[in-house]
Amino acid sequence: MPREMLKLRKGDTAIMIKADGSIEMAGLQGKELINAKGHISPCILFAAAWAKKDEKLLVHLVKNFQDCVREGYFGTDAQKDFKDMEIENAKKKLREDQEKPYLAPTETPEETAKRELEEKHLQAIVDKGQDPRVKKQQEALKKGATKTTTKKYDKNKQPDLPVEQTMKYLKATPAEQKKMKKEEKKKKQIIGTASIEEKKDNETT
Repeated sequence: MPREMLKLRKGDTAIMIKADGSIEMAGLQGKELINAKGHISPCILFAAAWAKKDEKLLVHLVKNFQDCVREGYFGTDAQKDFKDMEIENAKKKLREDQEKPYLAPTETPEETAKRELEEKHLQAIVDKGQDPRVKKQQEALKKGATKTTTKKYDKNKQPDLPVEQTMKYLKATPAEQKKMKKEEKKKKQIIGTASIEEKKDNETT
């Protein structure tokens, strides 16, 4: 393949990017970097961009090039090829998205809201920090203890959701759903009975 050469006329400037990435410029000898009107040679501008290779600037240059091709600055053939390429890329992405495995939700909106509220309350407690006086009292109590136990902090927990609002219930079979409803009802009755008995004890005393 014969080497193509650019013939420069008087006043022309040129920039060549070599195979190794280095730059060679022509037609700039004896010229100011910036003339009296503040104009800079396009060769100098691009050479500076290529030399520094600033990521944001290069991204902008690539986008500018794509816009130019899309708008026909490099001819109708290039414009058509670029449009076909964009259409093919869009089709490919659509196929890939359709082939991705479906991830079923693990929470209902109500469960998500409950979890986020619990996390918010817990974070607020962490941000506030422990009262130094309470901490000092706890350390004093632990000092003479021969055995200590710890339990998970649950003061941030919200009341249990109705069973119908849980993902476990929605994914269950009709028979399992019936059983879950029965267990929830039984649990509420136990809590109610305990409250009544406690009230009676208080009235007796």
